[in-house]
Amino acid sequence: MRVGVIGISGRMGTMLSQIVSENDALVGGVSSRTTPDEWEDIAKNSDVLIDFSVPEVALKAAEVACRHKIPLVSGTTNFSEDDFARFQKYSSDIQLLHSNNFSVCVHLMATLLKKCEKVLQDFDFSITELHHCRKKDAPSGTALFLAKQMDKSAQIVSIRSGDICGDHVCDFIGENEMLTISHRAFNRNIFAVGALNCARWLCGKNHGFYSMSDYLKEKMDCPT
Repeated sequence: MRVGVIGISGRMGTMLSQIVSENDALVGGVSSRTTPDEWEDIAKNSDVLIDFSVPEVALKAAEVACRHKIPLVSGTTNFSEDDFARFQKYSSDIQLLHSNNFSVCVHLMATLLKKCEKVLQDFDFSITELHHCRKKDAPSGTALFLAKQMDKSAQIVSIRSGDICGDHVCDFIGENEMLTISHRAFNRNIFAVGALNCARWLCGKNHGFYSMSDYLKEKMDCPT
């Protein structure tokens, strides 16, 4: 599979390009210095684009992918509601998959949270998320994704420190006891591998908007 990486100079883009080079063909990458002609050349020679960038770049990636009729996988977070609505509309012309997190375990965690909420209806719910000090968005896209799974409101605490790859701690707090469900990413490899697996899966699909949950439901028979 020939892959173009959007946001190749970032932390996730760097990791992804290494993983792609080991298993597939890295066509090239887009950074802030990429010219319009280079954008077109990368898309023209790619089977799929994988994006870990910022919203304005992700929107451009979707536009370019539509022009060349190739799938796009995106892990970009921090979209405004209007920008994300614009982003989703490109799925009418291409296969477009977006996820705030490409870890299988995070999506299993979301399933557990929904099951726990049904039983612990009188408990308060909070999320503490920790990431490296260079991460720009807070709360993280993953924290917002987990909170969205719940019917009850969630208090979210964001911590930016050191080189933490990604910790998410979810607490159900009752009068006499507390249940904690947590996930810790040891390195960014899991996100790169997850995005690449989604890209392989997406290439065989019809035009439309997909999520990591769609991939897991079909490929791993995993509850979502």
